[in-house]
Amino acid sequence: MYKRMLLCVSEATPKEVVQVAIKLCSKNTRVYVLHVVHLLKNFTRRDAMEKFSWVLESLKKAGLKSQMEILESTDVGKAIISFAKEISCDVIVTGTIPRKRLLGVLAENVSTYLVKNAPSAVVLVRRAGEIV
Repeated sequence: MYKRMLLCVSEATPKEVVQVAIKLCSKNTRVYVLHVVHLLKNFTRRDAMEKFSWVLESLKKAGLKSQMEILESTDVGKAIISFAKEISCDVIVTGTIPRKRLLGVLAENVSTYLVKNAPSAVVLVRRAGEIV
């Protein structure tokens, strides 16, 4: 199993992403929950903790050690890769957004960037029944 997992979250992250991440962990896995924002002024750390408390609570219930990280960057993909290298993660877990939505086109670019540039394995998770 993995020692250090980077779990990337956004407002659109479905519960399936967190469930898959938990299944990939052993009791010794350290999970870094990462959210990248463009302007930190508009999104405080407290807001992030409230918005993603369900993620941290799910990890805690599974008996996993986790911590929330907030990064400010105009390039989400590069920020994720840089942080993944910084923590020497074994795996990056993130969701995908169907291409049929405008947000999906942008998110796919981040997913593709991660797959091409990650220093570790990348697990892309989609909601059941969604076409990616």
